[in-house]
Amino acid sequence: MLCWGNASFGQLGLGGIDEEIVLEPRKSDFFLNKRVRDVGCGLRHTVFVLDDGTVYTCGCNDLGQLGHEKLETTNCETWLSPHIFAYCAAGQCHYLLFPAWKHFI
Repeated sequence: MLCWGNASFGQLGLGGIDEEIVLEPRKSDFFLNKRVRDVGCGLRHTVFVLDDGTVYTCGCNDLGQLGHEKLETTNCETWLSPHIFAYCAAGQCHYLLFPAWKHFI
């Protein structure tokens, strides 16, 4: 996966980088051995749904939009859920996750 732009809150999924602005496309090492199915981009946060249905979120979490207990900026972390998801959508300060229905029950 290649990403660039504002990285000041970790929303690009690049990990602990020093730059706040990434001007040229950069490969995200975090996703090297993972297949990304869907991506949702919010104002200062991002959600990734992988082919296996796991969900990773990163970036600003000041309003709880990452789905983690801690209200702070974070690098990519697994969003813990017993469910398998297929797709996502993101708004300015929220996400929607669409389950893979055969695994949801």
